[in-house]
Amino acid sequence: MSVAEPDTGVSPPTVTVRGDGLVRTEPDEAVLWITLTALEAGPGAALADVSTRSTALIALLDEVGVAKADRSTTGITVAEEFDHTQEGRHSLGHRASAGVSVRLTDAEPIGRLVAQATEDLGARIDGPTWLISLDNPVRLEAARRAAADARRKAEAYAEGVGAKVGRLIRLSEPGVQQAHAFAVAAQAGFARREPMPVEPGGHEIAASVEATFALELS
Repeated sequence: MSVAEPDTGVSPPTVTVRGDGLVRTEPDEAVLWITLTALEAGPGAALADVSTRSTALIALLDEVGVAKADRSTTGITVAEEFDHTQEGRHSLGHRASAGVSVRLTDAEPIGRLVAQATEDLGARIDGPTWLISLDNPVRLEAARRAAADARRKAEAYAEGVGAKVGRLIRLSEPGVQQAHAFAVAAQAGFARREPMPVEPGGHEIAASVEATFALELS
């Protein structure tokens, strides 16, 4: 026969801590934005210019090995541009623009793509933005380090009050973790064919966790 302990109305002592984990790794993806524009007297001429260069850009993407699934048209616009002077508004013509986003898993073609797109096609380049994919194992390693850090902190706090860490009561991930995109400004406008040097470098993935442990008093 067992007898339940009386309810004294006093909650058992606990400690709640935040654990952080940080891992540095190379990104496994990059995104580049390529924009083609043309200013002509009429909208049709401007759009035709951009369309012709867009066809050439598709051929260039094929040449450097960018799969069709890894490139996407981000927008096409045609609008009249004006110059505002003291004499009033003056039409400059019509500007057509077309944007393409390109995702690459290999940094090597980026420099060649940037150089040829700017020189041969007069493109504007934005990026690259370096990405660490969501299924990269480094993210789980950061989570493990965060949990271990929480345990160490809890043990330090417990030792300070003469107690020991008991069972885990609650474990949760607070808020949104550090974003996995790392932007590097690289707008290009040079006129040479040599590939632009591009280095992905190392980037940090962070994880955080909140843990609540029971305290066993001596």
